[in-house]
Amino acid sequence: MLLNFGFIFLILVSLFRPVYQFSALIAEEPQAQKRQPERRDPDEYIKLLESERRIEGLQVDRVVESLKIRAGGKVADLGSGSGLFTRPMAKKAGPKGVVYAIDVDPKLLDHVARTSQAQNLANVKTVIAAEDDPKIPEKVDLIAIIDTLHHIGNQPTYLKMLRKYLRKNGRIAIIDFSKQWPAGHESMVYKLSDLEKWMKDAGFKRVEQFDFLDNDFFVIYR
Repeated sequence: MLLNFGFIFLILVSLFRPVYQFSALIAEEPQAQKRQPERRDPDEYIKLLESERRIEGLQVDRVVESLKIRAGGKVADLGSGSGLFTRPMAKKAGPKGVVYAIDVDPKLLDHVARTSQAQNLANVKTVIAAEDDPKIPEKVDLIAIIDTLHHIGNQPTYLKMLRKYLRKNGRIAIIDFSKQWPAGHESMVYKLSDLEKWMKDAGFKRVEQFDFLDNDFFVIYR
């Protein structure tokens, strides 16, 4: 009887194992799908980034004026996207300055290069960044992070790392949502108080703050 029972048990295990394995794969599938990177059409994304509503909301010209970019200055537009801020920054920096358009998306950088060339802005240089490192080619006077920091993982560590890319008395300007966050950004939400702590821990001090943006904070650190 013991032998028969053991034999039957082995048969049952062999029959149910494939069912269990298949169930496990089904259970894991949503999690695997969740890890897939977001795919977006670059052309449609550029239209969104350069929409009239966004330009008005971010008050591009006023922001660039507030950054006080001097002629001959070196600037990194970290998360440059379509170059909405890159190009006016480059005009301020002038031919003896340089603005590095930093992004992880090569197609967006291609757009920045084309549009900058069309405006005769030879001082715009594009740089493909890594997810955890902007790879700025040299130390700069200003790092501008506009509507981008919420996309960056592990912000405290990332912000600490930026110091090596700043020249003496270099600044970091950060603009991001303060009130209403767009749908789909729920997991990215953070507060100005969070940023203040991250920057303090990274050794930076707030030197300026502007309140003219309706749905964004705008702070500068040194």
